[in-house]
Amino acid sequence: MAASRVSNEPGAPRAPSGAAPERRLHDIGPRVASALVLAPMAIWAAIQGGPWLAGACGAASVAMSYEWARMSEPRDQAPAFAFCFAGAFGAVAAASWGLLGIALMWVAACGAASALRRRSLAGVLETFGGVLYVGAPCALFMALRAADPGGREAILGLFVMIWSTDAAAYFGGTLIGGPRVSRRLSPQKTWAGLITGTMAGAVAGLVCGAIFDGPLALWSLCGGIVGAVGLAGDLLESLLKRRFGVKDASGLIPGHGGFLDRLDGLMAATVVTAIALRLDPGLLGRLTGAGG
Repeated sequence: MAASRVSNEPGAPRAPSGAAPERRLHDIGPRVASALVLAPMAIWAAIQGGPWLAGACGAASVAMSYEWARMSEPRDQAPAFAFCFAGAFGAVAAASWGLLGIALMWVAACGAASALRRRSLAGVLETFGGVLYVGAPCALFMALRAADPGGREAILGLFVMIWSTDAAAYFGGTLIGGPRVSRRLSPQKTWAGLITGTMAGAVAGLVCGAIFDGPLALWSLCGGIVGAVGLAGDLLESLLKRRFGVKDASGLIPGHGGFLDRLDGLMAATVVTAIALRLDPGLLGRLTGAGG
């Protein structure tokens, strides 16, 4: 299935100014239906952990590897998919056994091996970076869930904060509208959407603090940061799609596009959360009340 291409020509016809919000609101039905199917599955896997979460992350890594290959190398998808899948799936497996360091080295090695196929510096960087982009967040997500104490609360909190941010940014950008962040980057992203999304992340963090009996101010601060990072991840995915000339990573999730389109914010938030916990190992304990 070929990727959906978008025209970047200056003279390309544009829809009327009021058409975009109506078109986006028309997508609500498929978006909600997809969320009602996928969200309970994700929550169940997160609560159960272990092989359930490994299976979910493994399945997501297959879909995202396919999407990355079809976006970045539409004429050479098979080897691009093979290397990306091997790196991401192997990283999930290693991380599920508690071998995060090996997981990250493995995904980097697969990315480097795949990059040897490319003949330009840009191609090398795209291929190597793409395998890391898909595989590293999956491994870090597995490691975050395995953290004790607080791993389960951490990823459930990420779900709540990222989903709240995405929903608020979608409706804020659609209903409020206003100035665009960057028409060249993503013509539908507005400052109103970014602001409402970040605020929703902070509120969601507050709710998580109440549910998990943690410090409310700290949870709210983390929620705002996670929301902003998630929106930055969404913008990065938009930048990548513009570079490759595609509208969506795929059509695997009705109303959302592909798994990369749906998980971009969670992937970015997972990486930043892992870095934060590396710099401050006691943060998770303080959030969940286990840090004294």
